[in-house]
Amino acid sequence: ALVNDVHLDALSEDTIVWKHTTSGHYTAASAYKAQFLGLVLSPMDQMVWKTWAPPKAKFFTWLAIQDRIWTADRLQKCGWPNCGLCTLCKREQESGPHLFFKCRFTIRLWNLVIAKFGLHHMDTSMWHLESSVKEWWTNRTSAGVPNRKAMASLTMLVSWTIWNERNARVF
Repeated sequence: ALVNDVHLDALSEDTIVWKHTTSGHYTAASAYKAQFLGLVLSPMDQMVWKTWAPPKAKFFTWLAIQDRIWTADRLQKCGWPNCGLCTLCKREQESGPHLFFKCRFTIRLWNLVIAKFGLHHMDTSMWHLESSVKEWWTNRTSAGVPNRKAMASLTMLVSWTIWNERNARVF
């Protein structure tokens, strides 16, 4: 129906216009930029992938931030038998938030790290108010944090150490 209203002029020469530049001319740079139109940026690159840590620790962190590590609460949701308690404190239901920033064992470890490296801007007393690993992680590694990349790496490596200690006790 729309084509019926179009009239072609046989005497006019065809033109090709590249819509991704103001001049209408194709460039490799404009084609490259066109590939990323509509791209949704994620903070994961700064929070996880661009830190100073081994790839296995980065992958683990990526899973933990998405609540995809096999803690007792997640095993229970899948119907897998387990005791349910945190293997580090033996007092609370094990979950990602509990394991990384709410467990009394973990808080003690974090306070030792804070004292050792003089990280007085870190305050573990308010961590219990954060509801997810992603929220906690973002607050430790956001752009306003002093030495953001170093803090992201430290947070990742301490969390990786906590996970390895937890696994050593489970297995």
